[in-house]
Amino acid sequence: MDTPATMEEMVRQITRIPDEVGAHACFGPPVERDGHVVIPVARVNFGYGLGFGRGAGSKTSPGPNGDAADDGGEGEGGGGGGGGGASPVAIVNITSDGVHVEPIVDRTRIALGLFTMVAWALFWVLWTARVVAREGSKTRRYEIEKA
Repeated sequence: MDTPATMEEMVRQITRIPDEVGAHACFGPPVERDGHVVIPVARVNFGYGLGFGRGAGSKTSPGPNGDAADDGGEGEGGGGGGGGGASPVAIVNITSDGVHVEPIVDRTRIALGLFTMVAWALFWVLWTARVVAREGSKTRRYEIEKA
């Protein structure tokens, strides 16, 4: 494995990212129709990581009688990865009347958030009712034993 050449290639690829992910990644190409110019707007995110290793290491494996045996390995390695995504957030509508920004509302996300909030509140209401019932039961038992 040619580590310096690999590192050089990865650094070259990473330095190209800002050129490729600019305003054109967030704003789509304008579309003109019936006196309207519409520009789509998106939220874009990405991330990447890479790592390299080097050096002589030893790999320890169990020997035939249960003792540790040294394989005398030689280490070297590398890896990288990345990912990203985009989601629509608005459109810019340009007409003779002016410029209007119209947000794109994700009703599914709102419904899932509402469902999660209701489920969380219901969980705590039932948990509290369970604790109150349990404590009431303990109090009744204590009063019966005392009498």
